[in-house]
Amino acid sequence: MNVHAERQVVQSVFEIGGRRYTAGDRVRFPSAATRKDRDRIYEITEAGVDGITVEADGCRYQLSRGDIGVIGIQHAD
Repeated sequence: MNVHAERQVVQSVFEIGGRRYTAGDRVRFPSAATRKDRDRIYEITEAGVDGITVEADGCRYQLSRGDIGVIGIQHAD
């Protein structure tokens, strides 16, 4: 018997500072090290309780809760 398990996609939420972020949200990091990184808009591609994955300009970044605590986060829209 050949049984195929279908992968279930669950959209997770990342919450910090009383704000919620989910996949598809566009964000900025106001305390990033460089002006270019502070001004750039990133799109969240994955969100979970421990952090997020974002993409910008063809690059992908995984950020932990600790990373975000340092560079900050805010919705870009």
